[in-house]
Amino acid sequence: MSTITPTSSTETSGKATSTSAESLSKLDENYKLFLTVLTTQLKNQNPLNPTDPNQMTQQLISYSQVEQQILGNQYLENLVLSTNNQTAETALAFVGKEVTYTSDKREFSGEKIDWKMTVPETAQSVSFVVTNAKGDVVYSKTDTPKSGDYTFTWDGATTGGGKAVDGSYTLTAKATLADDKTKTIDLQSTSTVAEVDWSSGAAQLKLANGSLISLSNIVTARVAAAKAA
Repeated sequence: MSTITPTSSTETSGKATSTSAESLSKLDENYKLFLTVLTTQLKNQNPLNPTDPNQMTQQLISYSQVEQQILGNQYLENLVLSTNNQTAETALAFVGKEVTYTSDKREFSGEKIDWKMTVPETAQSVSFVVTNAKGDVVYSKTDTPKSGDYTFTWDGATTGGGKAVDGSYTLTAKATLADDKTKTIDLQSTSTVAEVDWSSGAAQLKLANGSLISLSNIVTARVAAAKAA
């Protein structure tokens, strides 16, 4: 799986750190040149018109400020590098794990797909609307599930009696409450992490069901149950 390339997550920070080192090197060369010029100037200055010490002081302060800024940038770059490495290790630790994650979008490829949710206690009914990638409604229904944990399963059937084509689909679940107000229900899905993808520049988990999620979407994680022989 070529997408599992943790070194790619540190390349940018590595280059940035190299840039800081190069900047410090150039600053050091310029500073040595400044001292050489200054020493020569002091040796050959006109006693009746000596070099203004305030100008020399300001130049030294300027060099010090630039050096501190470069060192500060280098510290931040090292911090980013460390954070990226920790994120990479965390992401890789999820490979092979079964995760429950927040998501209203699922990939359909002919197999039944489902969304998990928690139905409010005061819900009188829940409307389910499935839309395709273009935002067109392909399926809808209203049901009266019991409050608590509930799983909505969709087999790809369309409202017109046809079969949905393979692709990405989004479910919206809205509960009608006892006071006639409506509430959009947060949706969750469960799948096994197949690999880690850094192609976007940040670690994302590619799941066995085809979904691509970020670490922030994960609600729970557990060791995947062993399949029966």
